[in-house]
Amino acid sequence: MNGPSADEGEGRPLVVAVVGSPRARGNTSVLVDEALGELERRGAAVVKIMLRDQRIAPCLGHEDCAVRECCPQADDAERVLATVYAADGLLLATPVYYENVSAQMKAFIDRNVFRYGHDVFLTPTVVGLLAVAAETGPDDTLAALRRYVELSTKDDVPVLSVGGYADAIGNAAANIGLLAAARRLGADMAEELGLADD
Repeated sequence: MNGPSADEGEGRPLVVAVVGSPRARGNTSVLVDEALGELERRGAAVVKIMLRDQRIAPCLGHEDCAVRECCPQADDAERVLATVYAADGLLLATPVYYENVSAQMKAFIDRNVFRYGHDVFLTPTVVGLLAVAAETGPDDTLAALRRYVELSTKDDVPVLSVGGYADAIGNAAANIGLLAAARRLGADMAEELGLADD
């Protein structure tokens, strides 16, 4: 996880980006950096979680989650979720695989079931969604991310989204329109967080 320490972020809204790309510098990650850069420029504290660097095992389907004190899986999921659930702003980003989220993002989503079973919900002021496709599926993928947000929050939360196309590694970094859309996403999230453009 990359981001500020507790002291560095104090007093500033915290935006946590969860990135489901298996590539450290893939198209999705590049666009997330654009959005986070805009948020940071406007005064937000930002944390970028690359799921590829975390050990998050798939949900094992325990039927008694609601009565357990903790998930029995010994991995990084609880630490990641603690950071995500503390966020003032949440950015969820994934490449499109088979017209849906990546396996890394799906494992992350599924591991929220323990908190859901204990009536613990996300409380961000705003959520941003970003999906990058090679050919098809950004709308379906964004819809899947929206469903996760709807299930994981109790109140209506503004949800902003960007879907785009980049069919080879490095294409997003060369796509002026897509880079601008990612920055606009960051700017719009900043406005929802009450961060003015100086």
